[in-house]
Amino acid sequence: MPFDSGTVSYRVCQLPEPLPEDALARFSDKAAGPLEYVKEEPQWGWVSGRHLLETRIDEETAYMGGYLHLCLRQAQRKIPPALLKAECRMAELALAAEKGNEPVNRRERKQIKQDVSDRLLPKMPPQLSGIPFVVDHNAQQILVGATSDKQLDTFLAVFHQTFGFEPYAWTPEVYALDKVGADPNSLPELNFSPSLPDSSAGGTMGQNFLTWLWFFLGECNGVLPRTKLGQFSMMVEGPLLLVAVQESGALESAIRKGMPTLSAEAKAALMVGKKLRQAKIIVAREAAETWQTTVDADTFVFRGMKLPEGEALDPGSVFEERLTNLQVFQTVFFELFKYYLGEVSDPAKVTDIQTRAKAWVSGMIGK
Repeated sequence: MPFDSGTVSYRVCQLPEPLPEDALARFSDKAAGPLEYVKEEPQWGWVSGRHLLETRIDEETAYMGGYLHLCLRQAQRKIPPALLKAECRMAELALAAEKGNEPVNRRERKQIKQDVSDRLLPKMPPQLSGIPFVVDHNAQQILVGATSDKQLDTFLAVFHQTFGFEPYAWTPEVYALDKVGADPNSLPELNFSPSLPDSSAGGTMGQNFLTWLWFFLGECNGVLPRTKLGQFSMMVEGPLLLVAVQESGALESAIRKGMPTLSAEAKAALMVGKKLRQAKIIVAREAAETWQTTVDADTFVFRGMKLPEGEALDPGSVFEERLTNLQVFQTVFFELFKYYLGEVSDPAKVTDIQTRAKAWVSGMIGK
């Protein structure tokens, strides 16, 4: 599972209330069913975080390093399209020969496809996939490996069936209102372009924040104020995805090669008012530990996160160390978001930010 090793793709969800004391029993009651009963329709159910075939959910299988670690499994039988097409074609040719080479009509083709599907489907091995998640009881958070809206909706629906309530994802707007008390509709949009009027500023809250972060890190040379967690530095790297906030011109600019943050393409995109929607962020602590991830500004989904090399050896300690590193990154990232919200909540500071940001764009190396 991704939380165990390798890179991690996830988003943060908040629990509106603690999980009940019988949480394990409830997960177990809705555990994934036997694979022999899986048919064409997807079958969803909870499994252990250790692997997709472990449907036993108890204290031994569900906890790792002090964290509740489970997975929502999908099982489904599918016939490969090429196999289904070939089998149907064989049956159609045989039927046509029986009819004296008379063409097979639409109704007959439909029946052939149904018959072939009924024959082949039980022979197909179930295809398994999962949405892993980790519950941090102390913070009442769930880290969910659901990076698409469809995955998240499915996870929340099954979670609600299990507990009668569901967590909510930390999008920029939700976090601003829930954690800071800032009304997303009252916060201004920033204009970074020296060639456009401030009235043309647009983009989502997340896009404004990620573009501001790019500018902010440029001003402070990537060095963040020292914290109780240590001295951190941060940089925005490519590939970059900038999007138009108006509907005229190219809607997206994807910049990958060379040095994207210093490229003429990046400067041109900012000059026409585009905002950063997706970028790689690299965080370093004391030059000894590094985090790398691609951030989606609109959803605060972190993709392909590489964590610092750990020192723990046994699986439980390794897991705990990895979760601690995820929490460190989240602390740094969301503290910067809080700082941004405080800055743009002050009209006087907004004017100053835009003046400095326009100068930053004008001074970019790209020509």
